Amino acid sequence: MPGSGSGFGALGPTTSVVVSAYNQIRELELVLAALAAQSDLAFDVILADDGSMPPAGQLAERLAPSLPFAVRQVWQPDEGFCKARIQNVAALSTSSELLIFLDGDCLPFRDLVVVYRRRALPGVFMTGAVVDLDVATSRALTPASVRSGAHESAVGLGARCALARKQWANWWYRDRRQGRPRIRGGNFAVAASLFHAVNGFDEVYCGYGKEDSDLRNRMRNAGARGISLWTSARATHLSRKLSPSAARRSPGVLYEQGKLLIRARIGLDGHQV
Repeated sequence: MPGSGSGFGALGPTTSVVVSAYNQIRELELVLAALAAQSDLAFDVILADDGSMPPAGQLAERLAPSLPFAVRQVWQPDEGFCKARIQNVAALSTSSELLIFLDGDCLPFRDLVVVYRRRALPGVFMTGAVVDLDVATSRALTPASVRSGAHESAVGLGARCALARKQWANWWYRDRRQGRPRIRGGNFAVAASLFHAVNGFDEVYCGYGKEDSDLRNRMRNAGARGISLWTSARATHLSRKLSPSAARRSPGVLYEQGKLLIRARIGLDGHQV
């Protein structure tokens, strides 16, 4: 890849894609197929497994010979929705300069990695878009069809226009509201140095949602700039009716109390390295 002047070196940032997993073997196989079709393959994959049984790493071992990137797993026992904790463990397991976070049922467009790598800067986070697919489309997808871009062509004109409107809103409110740019936990990227500076995800959200928005707020509080890439860094979300997920509660007061913080209350520094 040509140099981008990003401050990461002539070849761009070293990159790890952290894919969260929880009992979604078919979905995860489709995600790995989408990653195998990326136009820029200068990355490795870490499966952040929140207690799948059997562990998602077994799928990775089976598929490894056919994948054009290295893939490995970090795993923790199932104690409810503790995605924040296992993603922190994944981030600590790599020395990559750029971390791309994907959910295990979100299929990236074939240019997602190259878009993030070209726009990456130290001290910056980037937010991408997630478009929900219907049940019929989600059921019809296969690893082969995903490699050929079937999940991309399923995104119609109406959805693309909606992304453009959200991209414009993110741009308009970028310096006016803490909650911009909007972030979807299933698809965003952050310079590893920034992720470490804010102590990663806050693990007080184990059992709750909003860990991604909390991370965005703390990065903004630290003075970081967020880049909205809703029209260029895209992924599709397989129908939620087909994908199991661990139950979670509304974060309520936890989220409100965290809005003024920079560092996670329970984060990276609570793990042995």
